[in-house]
Amino acid sequence: MLKQITCDKFTVQPEPFRAGLNVVLGSSGGSNAIGKSTFLLILDFVFGGDDYIKTAKDVFDKIGHHQINFVFEFEGEPLAHFYRKTNHPNNVMQTDGAYSTVIKERTAADYRQWLFEHYKIELKYLKFDEVVGRFFRIYGRGNHNEHRPLQVDRETMATAVDYLMKLLGKYEDVCNLKTAEEQYGIKPLKSAERNISDITADIGENLAKIEGLEGRREKIIQQNEEANLSALGLDHEKTKQLAEVRKRIDQLDTKKAGLESQLRIIKSNMPGKDGRVHKDFSALRQFFPNVDIQALTDVEIFHARINGFLSADIQEEIDLLQPQLDEVDEEIADLDAKIKESWVARDFSQRILNNYARVAREIADLTQKNKELKTEIEAIKRRQELEELLANLRKRQNEALAAAETEVNEEMMKINAIVTEGNRPAPVLAIKQDKSFDFGTPEDKSEGTAYKNLVIYDLSMLTLTPLPVLIHDSSIVMHIEDADFEQILDLYQESGKAGKQTFIAIDKADSYNSKTSDALEEAAILRLSVGHEIFGKSWSRNKTETETELKPDDEPVSETDEETDTDIEQNPDEE
Repeated sequence: MLKQITCDKFTVQPEPFRAGLNVVLGSSGGSNAIGKSTFLLILDFVFGGDDYIKTAKDVFDKIGHHQINFVFEFEGEPLAHFYRKTNHPNNVMQTDGAYSTVIKERTAADYRQWLFEHYKIELKYLKFDEVVGRFFRIYGRGNHNEHRPLQVDRETMATAVDYLMKLLGKYEDVCNLKTAEEQYGIKPLKSAERNISDITADIGENLAKIEGLEGRREKIIQQNEEANLSALGLDHEKTKQLAEVRKRIDQLDTKKAGLESQLRIIKSNMPGKDGRVHKDFSALRQFFPNVDIQALTDVEIFHARINGFLSADIQEEIDLLQPQLDEVDEEIADLDAKIKESWVARDFSQRILNNYARVAREIADLTQKNKELKTEIEAIKRRQELEELLANLRKRQNEALAAAETEVNEEMMKINAIVTEGNRPAPVLAIKQDKSFDFGTPEDKSEGTAYKNLVIYDLSMLTLTPLPVLIHDSSIVMHIEDADFEQILDLYQESGKAGKQTFIAIDKADSYNSKTSDALEEAAILRLSVGHEIFGKSWSRNKTETETELKPDDEPVSETDEETDTDIEQNPDEE
């Protein structure tokens, strides 16, 4: 456990700590800004936390960075001395008793692991700072909500419940479900929406269709001896390819006929070699006795001359068409060769090929569909197995949540019976299956009861878990009714029997009855007041206020002390 903290910047050094209750006692006037919460943050710093560095920048601005020395004592082991500097917070030095010789340098993470091991915290899913952090309830840390003691600021209820389960050592089933949900998902698959019997019926229907198609394919083969495709070694794919080849040949034949027709027409317009007209129109007189033969001859001569002028253009067009025709002939020849290689005559019936290919394609499609349906059935069966697994894991998680709820509630009931002497109902924690929760006393919504409930919850955790230390700031304990607080002090002290420590900050000890006041005075390890602040001064208060709020038995701050404070402020120690 933590035995002592010292710092050369402290003007009031705390006494050695003890098991059970340790009180940071404020003045009877209830003065603020004297360092109570600051010292609690230093405790967090000593236990490996970082909030002191993040929130106490005003301290560093006024007095400079400093070194915190501290000592731990564990049964059967020598005292362990450490120091941690605020300007190098990631390094924790283990030293000799004089803090002059470094024995071992650790990172803050390594140091927290050292604490984890020496406090013998055997929790699988938590680190040391995660174990203690939520129960260091220091002003400004965001864990003061008396109605939601399980949560810290900006945290979901589910995360808070996960933490509780980890702390109670009951997280295994929660973790297993979370892992399974992340791995397999929790939303229903679309395939799971269909019934296996319906899919099986579809498969049977497809098999019947395949059987019918097989009969048709066999009939095609039997009725067309020349088309005995299987005898030729033609499967579905080869037949399909031959049909495509035959279709392409037909297309090319049509294209070839068109090109040849164009070529014939163009060539017919070419003039003779001598450029003369060789046509005889005399036969026309038989039908048209009065026809002017010379006029027709003159027109033909004119056309011949025109063709002569266009002959170059006509030849150019012929030169364009002939290569296209040659290309078509070449492709037809290649396709003919492919058909010959397949042992099927070129004039093989296109209809037969198409029919055979269509039937074979339908059979292949139905066979593939059945494969997909069988895969769907396997997916549904697998999904059903996973749903059964997840349902079992959810059941086990719910049982674990219920067990945790019962354990915490039973312990809070015991503690509440002591605190209230059995006169008022205990707080109740209700954890729901979605890992949301309710906390409180339905019959009593008062502020004092709410803070009392928070403390009872923390004391329950101190009893039920390996949590080694608890810190409560004055902003928590000051709201609790005096009679309840008197009993709570006894429970704080009782925790020492289990080797645990509690630290509280409180003002106005003399405002309680003599028993409570005496208990606070006896457990005080640090007394702070105006003029006796933790760092010897309060930069948030005017000097006149400081001078007027001294207790009768406090020593006034001397001029020398004031000068020293001024020197410290002007010359901060920036180690």
